[in-house]
Amino acid sequence: MKARYWVAILLDLAMIAGAGAALAAADGPSDAGGTTTAEASAAGSSAILTPALASGFVPAQQAHPADPCALAEVTANPTRPAWDYAASTTQCGVAEIDSGWLEQPMGGGVRQQMLTSSVRYGLTPKLDLRWASTNHIAQSGGGVGPLEGIGDQWANARYRFVEQGRRMPAMALLYGIKTPTANPAKGFGSGFSDQQYIFIASRDLGKNHLDFNAVGTVTGGPHGRDGAAQFGLALTRPLTAKLSWILESYGGPQPGTADRFGAAYTRTYTAGSPRQQAMFGSTYSLRPGFAHVPRSSFFGRLLGR
Repeated sequence: MKARYWVAILLDLAMIAGAGAALAAADGPSDAGGTTTAEASAAGSSAILTPALASGFVPAQQAHPADPCALAEVTANPTRPAWDYAASTTQCGVAEIDSGWLEQPMGGGVRQQMLTSSVRYGLTPKLDLRWASTNHIAQSGGGVGPLEGIGDQWANARYRFVEQGRRMPAMALLYGIKTPTANPAKGFGSGFSDQQYIFIASRDLGKNHLDFNAVGTVTGGPHGRDGAAQFGLALTRPLTAKLSWILESYGGPQPGTADRFGAAYTRTYTAGSPRQQAMFGSTYSLRPGFAHVPRSSFFGRLLGR
C-alpha cells in the first residue's frame, strides 16, 4: 500500500517536471535573471503571469530598462530637404551627416545653386547638437559674370522638453547662432552674426505627421539689430515603408530686407525669395562610439539622460 502511494507521488512529480520543461522549451532559453528571451514574441500572444508578477513584482532587468544611448540599432532622423524642424532629435550616441543641393531661380535670368551639409550628434535622448555649413554658392546668368563662394555657418542645439502624449504634441526648443563666413560683397551673406530661437511642436495624427515651427530671428547689421518672426508647417505622410510625401508651407517677415515674403510648397507668393526651388538631400547615420553623458551626473539628469 505504501509502495503504491510513493509510486503515485513520483509519477505526479515526473509529470509536473515534464510539463515545466515543455513550457520552458516553448518560451525559449532563459537569461540569468530567469526571464525568457521570447518576451518580445508576436503581438497579440497572451502572457501567463506567475504569482510574483501578478502581485506587482518586477524583475531587475525590467526595473532598469536598457540604456537608450547604447542601443545597437541605429535609426536615421533625416531633416532634408524640408525646411521645418521636427521635435524628434538625433538618436542618442549617434552621429548624422547630411548633405543637400538647391537650385533657385533668382529672377532676371539669374540662377543660384547651393551645396549644404551638416553634422548632428545625439548627446542625450532629448538633446542634439548640430553644425551646418553652406559649402558652395554659385550664381550665373542674367547677363552678369558668374559668382562663386562659400556661405555662412550655423551652430544649433535642440532640446525636446515635452514628449507626445494622448492630447499633447511633442515640443522642443532650438537655438542657433550664425558665424558670418560668407562674402557680403557678393551678396552671399550679411557679414554679421545672427541668432535664431525656434519653438517646435510635432504631432502624429494617424498616418500623418505634423511639424509646426515658430521662428524668431535676430540679425546683425551696420545700424544695429533687426528682428522678425516666421512660421512654418510641414505635413508628412508615408507612401511606403521607405518613401514619404511632404507638403510644407513656411514664411513670414524677413529681417534686413525691403521685401517681406511667404512661401508654400517651395514656390513663393510675393517678392524677396526665389519663385521656385528644387531640393535634394541625403542623410548618413553611424555610431562613432563616443563616451556617453553619465546618467547619474547632474548634467545628465538635467538634460534627460
